[in-house]
Amino acid sequence: MSNASAQHSGNTILVFGAHPDDIEIGMAGTICRLAACGNQVYSCIASIPDDKERRLKETREAARILGIKDVIVLPVKPSQLGYNRTTIGAIDKVINELKPHSVFTHWVEDSHQDHVNVTKCIISATRKNHFNVYMYEQTIPGGITPAAFRAQHLIDVTKYIDRKMQSIQAHESQMKRNGPWWSEGVLGRAMYRGYQIHTHYAEAFEIIKINGDTDLFTGEREIAKQQASEALKRMRGELAKV
Repeated sequence: MSNASAQHSGNTILVFGAHPDDIEIGMAGTICRLAACGNQVYSCIASIPDDKERRLKETREAARILGIKDVIVLPVKPSQLGYNRTTIGAIDKVINELKPHSVFTHWVEDSHQDHVNVTKCIISATRKNHFNVYMYEQTIPGGITPAAFRAQHLIDVTKYIDRKMQSIQAHESQMKRNGPWWSEGVLGRAMYRGYQIHTHYAEAFEIIKINGDTDLFTGEREIAKQQASEALKRMRGELAKV
């Protein structure tokens, strides 16, 4: 392994969203599962277009629910956000500081121009190919696009679906703006993706590139081993008392 690749090994996961609530809609269940098995998950919000203090507060509450280690907001004004050197430079800086194992971002064919631009910037910022890059599905609500999302990697989030929905509900301003069908649509899509892999709920991703270990949930096996070991010790202790 090269020194550059080694710098990006480990269990740091970086998730990008153009705005508050984007990542919760796209992959909150996966984030929760990643954090639960020992990964250090960071979220990076490109811009907050309105009501900044309230929406940042909502974002941090959602992050707490999901187990996100920290929320980073790019120093980019909404009017500056685009496929440009300013945004690419800001994203480059975050990536260089955190050296993530894997990066998640918007679908590049999303109907929202900010979402598309953030992902184009990330593709440019990840040009040195040191880590894995995944795209989550189009944000809900969203428009119709001429492209079709290719669900190449589906992750079972059944155990964490309640926390996914709680994280979305933490964005009270958006619940009021979008109405109850908003969260119902998010839940329905997770149910549909779950059906595709014979589980209750799942989230789907397209893969931009893989450069290294694709097992994001190694920690789950270690936790299971530890729990089994502890259960065995308790059983032996109980038998010794008999």
